[in-house]
Amino acid sequence: MRRMTTGIVAGLLLLSAHHAQAFDEKGGNALWGKYAIQTCRSCHKEKGLSSLAPEEKSAAEWESYFADKYKKLRDLNHDFSATGINERQLENVHRYLIEEAGKKGGAGADAPKTIEATTKKVSSPAEGTKAEATSEGGTGVFNPAAGDSTKGRYVFRKCLTCHKKNNGKIISPADRTIVAWDRYFADDFKKFKKDMPKFDTYGYTVSQMEDLHKFVQQYALDAAKPKTCE
Repeated sequence: MRRMTTGIVAGLLLLSAHHAQAFDEKGGNALWGKYAIQTCRSCHKEKGLSSLAPEEKSAAEWESYFADKYKKLRDLNHDFSATGINERQLENVHRYLIEEAGKKGGAGADAPKTIEATTKKVSSPAEGTKAEATSEGGTGVFNPAAGDSTKGRYVFRKCLTCHKKNNGKIISPADRTIVAWDRYFADDFKKFKKDMPKFDTYGYTVSQMEDLHKFVQQYALDAAKPKTCE
């Protein structure tokens, strides 16, 4: 009887040690990760965050999110315990994302992400070419795939200066997720005009708005390097 009890205790200790082991960046099972990530996606969808499609980032960028015991994820205030995600499941999710991103050629942080306005405004190659041509001249249809984030930084600073001068809200790219910013720029800047009734009098060209969109998208809350201040 004593031997049996000792064996049971030893087994429990071994089991607990297995569950307590640290996150293994080389571990995980992609097939299991495909199912485990559905829990993550449900939470992201509820909060308006990234859809967590593997192609949103390159395999190397997904690796960086899980490096140092998934430090970047923890820095984004992820409450894994609230959703029931443990380290074994994170290993599986990690393996699924990097393997699938490698197969599909992940876009990386600087490429456009799930932009709804693209499918609404560009339904054929001819229309897409027209949108790009008109946006270069600063007029015409807003093209969410266009823009220069470096130029957008200066447009953003102009916006921020105006906000400070008029006691407006202090804004930062990390105020919203990538998808949320995409929606903010969609439908002829409908949300901008709702929040700022005088928006049309500010004199921003379409190309400047494309640059601004690219900048806030690159440094959004769920981007590789969120920017909380300027």
